[in-house]
Amino acid sequence: MSEEKTILICGIGQTASAVAWRLFREDYAVALQQETPPATLHRRMAFSDAWFDGVASLEGVEARRAQTSGDFLLGLRSRQFIPILAQPLEEIVGRWPWDVIIGTEVLDARVKLNDFAEFSIGLGAGYVAGENCDLVIETSGPDPGASIRAGSAPDRGAAASDKDRCRAVLAPDSGVFRPARAIGEIVERGDIVGEVEGASAPAPIHGRIGGMARAGRAVVRGETIAEIFGARATPTTGVDRRNRLIARGVAFAVEMEFEGWAPISFDGRG
Repeated sequence: MSEEKTILICGIGQTASAVAWRLFREDYAVALQQETPPATLHRRMAFSDAWFDGVASLEGVEARRAQTSGDFLLGLRSRQFIPILAQPLEEIVGRWPWDVIIGTEVLDARVKLNDFAEFSIGLGAGYVAGENCDLVIETSGPDPGASIRAGSAPDRGAAASDKDRCRAVLAPDSGVFRPARAIGEIVERGDIVGEVEGASAPAPIHGRIGGMARAGRAVVRGETIAEIFGARATPTTGVDRRNRLIARGVAFAVEMEFEGWAPISFDGRG
């Protein structure tokens, strides 16, 4: 149904990966773009490790870093994997006629996505439908995945429930991070999660490690290097519920656009 439509998603974090995962499964030709090394903590819930390791999987879908034009075209045309591009956005949009461009927080909000594709979507606050994109999708608050066809999504920050259920582990010094634990492990308060230049970073609470910086990453004092969930049952792999809703909203908006459906609008929302 969608094999003639090509979609570029700017970013490789948790939400961008979830959107790519959903669109790929719906048979769109999808690519991810991330020019700089991603600082994703919830790495088992994203394709971000492929930027470094060359390949990563998320719920049965594989993404590979495209080192050559041949790698990119193979992924885009064969649907065997999602290609990841590390070139600047301006270079990528100049070399391929994208039907849809989707922006995440990795982009400067001043970038006008609607200059680069027939249809553009901005995920979350910072994007303004009608100015720097054609449509905004809410990523926070009570209705993630909702479409906004005029104006911007409110900047709600982190939900209270998210703040309550997770605590950050901060870098005790500036330098290179060395993990002592792995994502998904259960730790007690005070257990050493990792170290930076010999200084230990203890767990602030008892719980499950949900996210962690990559080994060898350069960090600065006070930067978040891991997150611990107080609830042991909190998922640490795959696509979580919030990002599933966002990805579903994006997929529906793309389908509406290219099937020619007229949206029903409630105060600017589709």
